[in-house]
Amino acid sequence: MKKFLIFFSLIFLFSCGNTDTTNIETKAFTNKKTAIFFMENILDIEKVKPLLHENFNFTFMGNTIISKKAYNTKDWIDQWNGEIIPALLPNGIELFIEDVISDEEGTAVFLKGDAEGINGEYDNDYVFVFKFKDDKIISLVEYNSDLLVATRLYKNKLVSTDPNKIGDPKEFVEEFLIYFNAQDKLNIEKITSSPFYFNDQKYNKYTDAFNFDGLKSNGWSYSSVIDTKTLFNNGHAALISFDFARHNKEGDPYLKSRIFYMLTAEEGRWILNGGYTPGPIPMGN
Repeated sequence: MKKFLIFFSLIFLFSCGNTDTTNIETKAFTNKKTAIFFMENILDIEKVKPLLHENFNFTFMGNTIISKKAYNTKDWIDQWNGEIIPALLPNGIELFIEDVISDEEGTAVFLKGDAEGINGEYDNDYVFVFKFKDDKIISLVEYNSDLLVATRLYKNKLVSTDPNKIGDPKEFVEEFLIYFNAQDKLNIEKITSSPFYFNDQKYNKYTDAFNFDGLKSNGWSYSSVIDTKTLFNNGHAALISFDFARHNKEGDPYLKSRIFYMLTAEEGRWILNGGYTPGPIPMGN
């Protein structure tokens, strides 16, 4: 691409998980700095390549012809940055960082874009989710609006979803927990995508990512919502932060954690495409 400028309009840092120790705070800050530096220099391969873990992989999420394929370091450099992006955005793109969420395990960077695609104006919303291992970036996942990718970059004709009719993405969590607590795999699979991506792993379906029997053997009886925040929602894609608790049969919470869910609008409703937890949580497997 001819240019790739990043402007900082607003950056917030939210700490996820326990911030009682200096080590955790320092790690979260280091991850934030690394992610921002990476986004500032994303097209300067010589600068960003040393930040990549030897097992680095990149995935572009969504439901388009370039989605859900894992690229290793070589393919990300040669194919994604060397062929795909220049072909789709020949005049480059400007990215505006609006927010950053970071903890000791990973970082999410929220951006708005300003560009001309091969089929017209392409002003998309982006979330780049970084995960780290051994102080290197081991995973990078990009989320944005499928609708704009399909119509502005691939010349498909799609009908836009009315954001006012599809509902608040936070309502999805309430529906999802009803099915999850009922161990209703059939309905869970109806509201989740296939394949499903969770914490750098690709599963044929969401229900392959966990095991109810294993959860119950660890004391699980049901899960509850602590808090849910919509981090972005453009009517076609949404990212939510979901704080939850797991309870035993006495109703006592024995685990509290946070998960980020990426949703896309399909056939008039929200569908869960992927999930990311800042730290590992037992899934019963």
